[in-house]
Formats: sequence, structure tokens, C-alpha cells
Amino acid sequence: MSYAMNDFGKLLDKYIVGMTDETLADRIGTSKVTIYNWRTGKIKRPSRQKVLKCADVLKLTPKQRGDFLKAAGHSSANDEPQQLAIPVVGPPIIQPYQFFGRENILSQIYWAWNKTVPESIAIIGPNRSGKTSLLNYLNNITQATHLRPEQPKGWPNDWLPRSFKFALVDFHDANMHKPETLVTDVLRQLQFKIPQSCNIADFSSIIKQKVSHPTVILMDDIEAGLSASALDTTFWQNMRSLASHGKLSFVVTASEPPVQLAHDGGKTSPFFNILGHTLQLEAFTENEARELLANSPKKFSQEDIDGMLKESGCWPESLQKLCDTRLQKMWLGKNQRRVGKKKRAVGSKKLPQSS
Repeated sequence: MSYAMNDFGKLLDKYIVGMTDETLADRIGTSKVTIYNWRTGKIKRPSRQKVLKCADVLKLTPKQRGDFLKAAGHSSANDEPQQLAIPVVGPPIIQPYQFFGRENILSQIYWAWNKTVPESIAIIGPNRSGKTSLLNYLNNITQATHLRPEQPKGWPNDWLPRSFKFALVDFHDANMHKPETLVTDVLRQLQFKIPQSCNIADFSSIIKQKVSHPTVILMDDIEAGLSASALDTTFWQNMRSLASHGKLSFVVTASEPPVQLAHDGGKTSPFFNILGHTLQLEAFTENEARELLANSPKKFSQEDIDGMLKESGCWPESLQKLCDTRLQKMWLGKNQRRVGKKKRAVGSKKLPQSS
């Protein structure tokens, strides 16, 4: 199929239904004006990187992803070159092939999910410990077009939640603090038809009628969700009701047990009792940390590796930063040597010839 240059905006209009320009802009790291310019055709050829980020956030299927890239004037998703796995410094990891470690956690998730109705999970860990990256991995793994040879890990016999449907709720996004916006975005991600005016009652009715596959709502940073005044006890009670009927399962992340956070915030609800599995996110094991460093684009010395493991304590964020710093030093050193060699070569040409 061939595309005119304005077809990217048309496809974006089609795929973005249920999500605001502002929300999409926040999630892919651009401005609301840029999204508007894409949709109106003022920018006809967005960068490949931005289109791919957009496809990830909109949860496009491999075919939709390929069409999206072609409409933006790029080669299809199947033609994507394998990118470097590490380092990823700053933002959470989105691409599954860049996700490392957590084999024990993934094994426990498999145990909770490999049931007639997947069971709900609370993932507890300190800030910057990789909670959002883990949710992104769960959300994107079945749609991944690239994986490392040893992936997936922690799940037996190459098991993947292929029959599952996922929706990711990021409570860092202020738009998710409004019940109507939240449930509309969830329906969009689950690819259900969205009523013109969608409230909690509409959402519950659609879920009860339409859900026929294991469906998991991934909720990132439940503390922020509990701080939202509009997400009151009635909202959480409705979520619990849907879980009790076997229609939905949940994975929530927090820095402390959600039951305690709800109690402290005055929003105690039976919803938090359905989180039957509590998983603690710790530092990587040494083997997991070594595997991450082994995937560096440049090989490190054993001395460098041991130093980074010790300094980071095997925490993934610190490990990625140390890796990036070391790679930068290696590049600067190589660049300085190249410049020095060029200067010496130029200098030798200027020397007067002896008679």
C-alpha cells in the first residue's frame, strides 16, 4: 500500500481516539503543538524515532505500526534495524529488548497469571527502581518486533501472555486523575468502542459485556492516583467490583504497600484487598547486572565491570548511568587520540625538507 504524505495525520487521528494531544505529547516527550501539526499535516514527515515512540504509546499492532511508519515516509517496522540495548539513561525503558533482569519477579508474575482468571499484583519498590520499566515490558512484550536471543526470561517454555489484553494507566499524567478521562483511555487501549460521553457506569457496562480474554490494567504510581480527589472511594469500589466478577485483573506499582497508602490517604477500599500478590523490587542480581553490561556497544574491562557493579550496588538506574559515563570517556579518549594523530600528520607535512 502506498501513502500520500498527508496520510500520517489521518492515521494519527484514527489511532489517537480516546487520548488527548497533550497526553500523547507528554508520553513521547514532545509538545502539544507538534502533535497538532502532525494531525493537521503542517508537519508531514515526523522523525522515525518519534513515530516509533508514538506507535508504542498508542499500542499499535505490528501491521498498524508498519502502516504508520510508511505514512510518515519511513520504512516499515519489519525493516527496523536492531538498536543498541544499552545504556538507557533518564526515561523508563519502553522497548522490551532493552529490558534486563527481574527474572524472579517475572516468574512470580507468571505464577499469578497462569490461572483461569489472572490474579492481581502489587509491585513495591523505591523510586527509580524500575517499576515503570517493568510495566512497560509487560504491556509491550507480546507486540515486540525485536527481542534479544535469550528473551523472554522468567517464563517457562517461551510462554507469553499472548491472549491477554493490557491497558496502562500512568498516574504521573494529570489527565488520569479524572475518572472519565481514565476509563476512556483504558477503553481506547483495549480497542473497545467508546461512547460519546463515558462515565464509570458506562465503563463498567462495556467491560462486563465485552471482555472475553484475560484483561489486565497496569497502574503506575498508585500514590499519585490516591492523591487525586476525583478518584474517590466510589471509583475504587467500581474497580474492585469488576475484578470480583472476573472481568479485570490489576498490577499496581507503589513505593509502599497500597493498603497502607490508601489508609494514610483516607481512601480505604476493598479494592486494595484484591492485590493478592505483593512483589518486592530489589537491585539486580550480580548475574543480571553482568548481563546488562555484557550488552554494551563497547566491551568493558573486568576492572571496569567490577567497579561499576560495586558502585551501583547492582541497581539498574545507577548501572545504566555508570555505563553511559564510561562509554562517553572511552569515546572522548578515542576522539582525542584521533585528533592528535591528525595534528601530528599535518605538522609532519609542514616540516621543511632537508637539502
